[in-house]
Amino acid sequence: VRGPDWKWAQQDDGEGHVGTVVELGKPGSNTSPDKTVVVQWDSGSRTNYRVGYQSAYDLRVYDNAPIGVRHPNVICDACRKHGIIGMRWKCARCFDFDLCTHCYMALDKHDLTHPFLRFETATNTQGVKVPPRSQSVDARIIAKGI
Repeated sequence: VRGPDWKWAQQDDGEGHVGTVVELGKPGSNTSPDKTVVVQWDSGSRTNYRVGYQSAYDLRVYDNAPIGVRHPNVICDACRKHGIIGMRWKCARCFDFDLCTHCYMALDKHDLTHPFLRFETATNTQGVKVPPRSQSVDARIIAKGI
């Protein structure tokens, strides 16, 4: 989905449309340089986007579960599933409280005023700080194309 530096008009068919990363850029490549990816949109278009190239980020990761990311020793405290698949969301305020992406996005599974840490891989021990969901509830965009 669109990231903070998106400047490509409607190449993605509009805000909220989801595409699939089909190729990763490589150092020395003229068509897909390092820090770029090729995305296949549901509309049929296939285009390169920056993921760090020129210090710009055209995209955000919507869901990494399809590529096999799993947190084997973590239980979602809302749905109770063992081994969170995809991104793991850990409450930064409560002790040992984790959510899977589905429960995190549901908005009724934990206090919206609590900040979270997002873990994109099981080997990541730091996580990425995410502000409280209460700050973004009004700005939610429906994902389309999945």
